[in-house]
Amino acid sequence: MGNTASILAEAALFSGRHDELETFAHLLTGAAAGKASTAVVTGEFGIGKTAIVDAVATQAGARGFSTVVAKGARLENDLSGGVIRQLSEALSSIVRAGGPPPRTPRFPEHDPFAALDAFHRLIREAATRTPLFIAVDDIHLSDTWSKRCLAYARSRISGLPVLMVLSSSKGEPPLDDVSLPEIAGSTPTTIDLVGLDLAATTVLFETFAGHPVRPELAATGREITGGNPYLLQTLLSTLVERSGAAAWNTTDEQLRELTTPGIGELLRLRLRTIPGAMEVVCAVGVLGTDASPERVATLAGLDLRPALDVIDTLVRLRVLTDTQPPSLPNSFLRNAVLADMPVATRAASHARAAQLLADGDAPDEEIAAHLLVADSMAQPWGVGVLRRAARRATYVGEPASARDFLKRALSEQLPPDERLAVQVELGHVEYVLDPGSAKAHLREALADAADPQAVAKLAQEKLVRACGGLDSRLAISSAIQVVGRLTSAERGLDWRLRCAAYFAAIGNDLGMVAYAKRYADELQAEMPEEPALRRMRAVLLAIGAARGGTSSTEAIRYAAEALTGDRIDAFAQPYVFTIFTSLLADEPDLADRFCRMIEPGGEPADFHLRKGTGAAVAHGVMLHMAGSLLRARAILQSPMRLFEELRAATNCPIAMLCSARLIEVLVDLGRYEEASEILSATGFTDQLPELFQHNYVLFARGRLRLAIGDTEGALTDLLESGRRLEEWGVTNPALVSWRIHATRALLLRGNLEAAAKLAKENLEAAERWGTSRVVGTALLTLGRLGDHESGEAERALVKAIELLTASPAELDLAEALCELGILFRRREQHDKAVPYLRRAVELSAKCGAKPLLDLACEELHTCEAALTNSRDTVRGLTKQETRIAGMAARGLTNRQIAEATHLTRRTVELHLSGAYRKLAISGRADLAAALSE
Repeated sequence: MGNTASILAEAALFSGRHDELETFAHLLTGAAAGKASTAVVTGEFGIGKTAIVDAVATQAGARGFSTVVAKGARLENDLSGGVIRQLSEALSSIVRAGGPPPRTPRFPEHDPFAALDAFHRLIREAATRTPLFIAVDDIHLSDTWSKRCLAYARSRISGLPVLMVLSSSKGEPPLDDVSLPEIAGSTPTTIDLVGLDLAATTVLFETFAGHPVRPELAATGREITGGNPYLLQTLLSTLVERSGAAAWNTTDEQLRELTTPGIGELLRLRLRTIPGAMEVVCAVGVLGTDASPERVATLAGLDLRPALDVIDTLVRLRVLTDTQPPSLPNSFLRNAVLADMPVATRAASHARAAQLLADGDAPDEEIAAHLLVADSMAQPWGVGVLRRAARRATYVGEPASARDFLKRALSEQLPPDERLAVQVELGHVEYVLDPGSAKAHLREALADAADPQAVAKLAQEKLVRACGGLDSRLAISSAIQVVGRLTSAERGLDWRLRCAAYFAAIGNDLGMVAYAKRYADELQAEMPEEPALRRMRAVLLAIGAARGGTSSTEAIRYAAEALTGDRIDAFAQPYVFTIFTSLLADEPDLADRFCRMIEPGGEPADFHLRKGTGAAVAHGVMLHMAGSLLRARAILQSPMRLFEELRAATNCPIAMLCSARLIEVLVDLGRYEEASEILSATGFTDQLPELFQHNYVLFARGRLRLAIGDTEGALTDLLESGRRLEEWGVTNPALVSWRIHATRALLLRGNLEAAAKLAKENLEAAERWGTSRVVGTALLTLGRLGDHESGEAERALVKAIELLTASPAELDLAEALCELGILFRRREQHDKAVPYLRRAVELSAKCGAKPLLDLACEELHTCEAALTNSRDTVRGLTKQETRIAGMAARGLTNRQIAEATHLTRRTVELHLSGAYRKLAISGRADLAAALSE
């Protein structure tokens, strides 16, 4: 493969340093023409300063220059004239080749000025014989006298064919009082080297490999080294050494994990003269993205002020980035620093870092990452952190991380109950990775537990926390195993566990429904003795009545019983939560009690929720069903943002319900684009799994598609939602009104027979349930289908309005009023239509339902225009003034009038002013009386 240094020079310089070499080519051209110049090459350690100096020296030699190169060294910087001696010997050889031998320069112990002048004259003599390329690599490590000689000579060689190049590491603290600008002058050409670009990195990779490599592999190599040539060379050498011919099949992730302690050792040697520097570097490496200056100082064992001074020095050296927080410039260097730390020291440092983060209330997963590395250090306080971090990792789809956190927790000395809890949690996590072994481990852990009651409580906790899918299935399976161990003396615990298992099963996928139904009959037939369990039974009976839609009175009675007393865990289970939010929509007192009941004393059982999240979702759902759309949107958006942050929208049932309800609210508001964005962001645009809450998502998606004109897609979604719900045994239109909107879709497609059949089924189901809202909306649907000339449609709509007026459902009432107004308008009974349409305008404006408001306003305008054409306007008012004055007299604000008439608020104000003048009244308060006259 050849010498790696030559590979680096050829591949990196000639492919990645084209611009720099081009700059030097121009400088050499100028120098050859007698224009002396100075160039300074700077950059971080390993960036290729020496390589570029060597390459330019080669270029200069090829163009007829005599090249004179010296190098500073830390071990020689106290030897006066060390670098000048290197240069003088080479310069003397040049002069000797063209004439008598030159006078040897004298140094400070003889005559300082004479020595300076002798070196200057030596350069001038050499430059008269040949163009000169003079370079000093690592000038910052040169001795003081040599720097002074160079500064003296540089300012006195203008007009000579000389190019002087000085290279220096960026930010190096001065070893003496001679600075680089004093040596190079005020206007040198400065070349600050940066990392190689992707093209040059790819050339370097392919030179090492001897063939093309995956573009992604080269890109990852550049990313983790910052394109630093030395680090790239070390990375590639280590890769080849460890993997041989298979090196180029390395995955990106494997390349990211590659490290060598040699780099860390080299860095340690380089920083040894700066007190506290390596301690700060190690602290930054250990803390990673959490490396605040205060934490770095504490971990490095320094006070804050000295630590900041060290950080400043390291930033100038480009060992740390100039960011907040500071960090090592690339992951390869960080890995090398950590690999260079002794195992015990590194573990202790991570343990201390975990404690610092915990004291600062950092996220659990960040603390847990440090506890994983500190596995040899006992940290009993961290078990809770590790368990919470595991829960979050599970919910965001990182089961392997969750497994690692829980295994680390088990390495601590734990009480039996807590150890069992962690083992059960580990079993649930492993179930995602390897179901067979996870079940076996879980069965073994439960069988070995000494206290059946503790096991039962733990199993119930897992049921309450389960979000559905595989997690719920395993929780149910574990609960069944535990139930088998409980004795007759533990009947209450047995009943509680079976009830929780029922709610978890019935709220899971369709495959669990048949299993859940077997439990339901047993649980309903038994009467527990404990009051709390009787209330859980009341929850069970309320849900049973609600699902089948048999009797709203019976369901509400059981719900009221369940909501009387202290909080019970059943309300935290997603299935119960989902059913109750719809069940209590028309019962404001019970709804308020439910919102208070679902708030736990501590953190919610579901990791995706925060304190108040469940109540916010429930409140938003109930506001939507009452028609308060703007408030519902505002309240539902807050938990939605939390769910998006936690990536919970696709795997948390409460998040799915929130998404679905928010989409419905936005559809009613007419914000279709915003609703579509939620669908896209949550991934609910394709085929949906068959978890219970997905029925609500399907329904909401169907409503959105219907609103935007995708009738075919809407009908598919709505009918599929209905099919699934019926398989779940949910036939009550109060829970999901899919038949109403499917009827609309069928009507738009012209399928009147199917629409009428579905509307009739819906009315029958609504009448069984019996609430004003549900029967009213069913009659509204029937009235919409009827012939406008027939009395049947009118009677249905009049009855719908009567029932909906008695319910909190203002938006449904506004829709019924609008439909009746439209029916009268079709009959050309405009005088009958106007009062209904006016109320529809008022209510839809109050709700914020823009699509309905636009429709009602358009119909009202048509009717009022027809009436205006049939009679004179009031006391000289124009048609527009009459219309606007009438709307103002009914209590609409200027903004609402402007929206309804598609005018600006200023135009509305002008029309009202004209109406006041013509009616001879002082203002809005007198409008109603003046118009009635």
